[in-house]
Amino acid sequence: MAGVQEQAVYTFSTSSGGQTYRYDIVVDSQGLVSARNFRTPLGLIMDSYTSLPQVVVQDINTARDAVAQHVTEAEAVGGTVTFTGETTQAVVIAPGVLNNTSYRVAYTTPDGVSLTTSGKTTIGFTVEAPSTYGSVAVPKVVTYSVLVVTASSSTYGGTATVLAADGGAKAITFPSPMSTADYRVVLTPDGFFPVYLSVKSKAGFTIQVGYTMITASSVTVGYDVFV
Repeated sequence: MAGVQEQAVYTFSTSSGGQTYRYDIVVDSQGLVSARNFRTPLGLIMDSYTSLPQVVVQDINTARDAVAQHVTEAEAVGGTVTFTGETTQAVVIAPGVLNNTSYRVAYTTPDGVSLTTSGKTTIGFTVEAPSTYGSVAVPKVVTYSVLVVTASSSTYGGTATVLAADGGAKAITFPSPMSTADYRVVLTPDGFFPVYLSVKSKAGFTIQVGYTMITASSVTVGYDVFV
């Protein structure tokens, strides 16, 4: 009989006042994240924040955010494609890396041009540019990340439908507040249109479409949060 994994443990450390504190960030089988086993070289500290320096408490909260993001959504594969005057580029993914097409692709371009994804399969997809992109003389190297959900728990990534009736804005609220607002959000519009963050806080953020939408229309935007 094969064993069943019940939890995963990530160990961190923080130095404060000449002392090193170690603590475990634990993810259980349901994807719940908690902090436990606070200790120094002298031994275990009771599992309470009250006896820990404030800087250690802050680091623990940041570690919990980072681990939550790590276990709920991860990069399955990444790489680059080079445009030298094309409107599309095909990306091939090795068989076995993906088992479904419920993934999203985030792009980083050298000049801010928006790219979109089409033709997704488990062994590849097509990168689409709004028009002829790059040239042989001036190639455009694009970095891509294929993002997949890796645990059945609340995720810091997803897709949002933005309605014209809501002023082209969509508020995203985290399942639980972040310990800091110093996180990054990658927006992936399903098409060629500008989007940006109009609000950003520990509780969540707001996606804003950067043009006046036609009455009764809607658009879809993917989002990924990195701590």
